[in-house]
Amino acid sequence: MPHAGTLRHASDGGPDVKSPIRRCSEWRAAHDRPVYTFTERCPDCGAPTENSAPPPFSPEDRYGEYRRRARRRSDGPTVDDGDANRE
Repeated sequence: MPHAGTLRHASDGGPDVKSPIRRCSEWRAAHDRPVYTFTERCPDCGAPTENSAPPPFSPEDRYGEYRRRARRRSDGPTVDDGDANRE
């Protein structure tokens, strides 16, 4: 049995936690830089926090191509893709 300060993982019967480090979800609007914490609420502004770890990468990701296409479409044309000069 782990002591009180140990973070337990899902395999140990604890919460499914990817990273104990969390980031303020409103940092772009409320702060000049990201605020990191271990708590569920930002200590500076009180906004909820979110997991700061990026999603895992897998070369077998079946939907990665579709996500990247959707992201490019939502960002609009860029200089690199040649769509900026189209009418």
